[in-house]
Amino acid sequence: MTQKSTNLQLTQLSVTSSNPQTVQARPPPTRLARNYVAVERRDLDFSQYPNNIDSLVPKIHDVQYSQGILRNEKNFSFGTTCEIFQFAYGQGTLLQGVDDKGVQEFLFEATKRARTLPVEPETHVIFCSLVKPGTIGPNFRLQSSLSLHTTKSLLDYYHVSPQFLPFLLGEPNYGAPGSFSTYDANGYIKSIEFFCQHPRWNIHENQQPWSVYMSYDLPTKRVFYFVVTGVDCPKNALVKDRLFQSFCRGEDNNAAKRSFADPFFIHTLISHESLNDLKPVMTVLRTHLYDQLDEVDAYAKQPSDRRKLEKLTTELHMVSQDADSLLASSDMAIMVSDRMLESHQLIQQLLFAQFKYDEYHKTADALAYLRHSAQTHKRWLTSYKNRKDIAMNLVFNLVTQQDAYTNILIAQEAKRDGSSMKIIAALTTFFLPATFVATIFGMAFFDYQDGVFSVAPNTWIYAAATAPLMLVTILVWYMWDKISEGRHMKKLPFMRRGSVTNDIEALKGKMLQL
Repeated sequence: MTQKSTNLQLTQLSVTSSNPQTVQARPPPTRLARNYVAVERRDLDFSQYPNNIDSLVPKIHDVQYSQGILRNEKNFSFGTTCEIFQFAYGQGTLLQGVDDKGVQEFLFEATKRARTLPVEPETHVIFCSLVKPGTIGPNFRLQSSLSLHTTKSLLDYYHVSPQFLPFLLGEPNYGAPGSFSTYDANGYIKSIEFFCQHPRWNIHENQQPWSVYMSYDLPTKRVFYFVVTGVDCPKNALVKDRLFQSFCRGEDNNAAKRSFADPFFIHTLISHESLNDLKPVMTVLRTHLYDQLDEVDAYAKQPSDRRKLEKLTTELHMVSQDADSLLASSDMAIMVSDRMLESHQLIQQLLFAQFKYDEYHKTADALAYLRHSAQTHKRWLTSYKNRKDIAMNLVFNLVTQQDAYTNILIAQEAKRDGSSMKIIAALTTFFLPATFVATIFGMAFFDYQDGVFSVAPNTWIYAAATAPLMLVTILVWYMWDKISEGRHMKKLPFMRRGSVTNDIEALKGKMLQL
């Protein structure tokens, strides 16, 4: 098996937007989980993986579930396509486009070297990808670039924990990173496992999970890595390029090569690239937020179209969604760093026994730096979210002020209408006596014929009927007004209280009585 290329082509990194001030629209909600296929559970086969590995923990590892995943051939490709990085005897090799035959040859050569004494430390890294098949059938809607036969060979050869098997096929991990150790009969560590799934920062793209598995086998001094991510992942390509440039060019770089003395070197390298993936996303979020803050400040100084406030509310809501998602991812990155530091402490005595003090402390310092960096990013995200909340409150206050101003205008118009009604009432009052007098003189109670003014003897009937009718009308109106006012007061959430002074005086009186 020969190396197919001497120069690794690095995929150009792409930022969310060429213009940081322009935010791309969120992709349509194509949820892969809607097309998940339930794992078929059958009787256990005790001769098959994972029953034959030392890292099995039956308390939390569901063997039937793992065997059901491996039984579904649609989870795997027909032929293997992967990359293999190997560091042995102080020299690195990166093999690209490795197929099933190439993997078997690689394992055969690794077995031969492991039987040669003295055993030399080695690091093996398998880079495989996740592809989305055209048909529904895989349990987690994604398909590994490894064939089923090659996958079983790797799982058996390196004793990979069954807990990592769903991550190998692209299932998102919403749990904690895994850190497990195996001990011999004398209480000494035989092997250490640590695996995790790094957070996906770019929420405006459908990114596949980036899962990393590591095992360190002390008897063979072998470190093994499984690195699984989506096809053409730029960060994964960057990791491979860094490994190639530092360890595969045949040049002496002892300072870099000593890094492989610590099994967590690749984990630290990938964690660093994962955290760097947050930088362009935070730049876009920060620019988007500041643009909206400028718009809010400009509107506060000189209000304009009310529809602009509606747009600002929508944009600030998008900022809030993005910030919340990045905060959750930051918490996950912090937890991954914490668990990695805890697992890294397990190998402290092992490395110190080999006089690898410098290598251990450099990796420990790097992991601590990544942890504090993730915490720093979280603080900035929290600050952005708080500034968004302040801007949103200002927008709400501006809306409230505009509503109050609108109500004032309505009240002024109502007052103007009331003034008009008063004028009409005054005019009516002015003409009403004359109208009344004209009506009276137009009645049959008065007679002007023959030039003689005479009054009918039954004029008193008009006064006797009009006066009681007016009194009854006024009385009915008064009673109706009082009843309506009482009903209205009962509907109010509170009754009008007396003054605070009266309440205090009443309280003093009660205290004196006691």
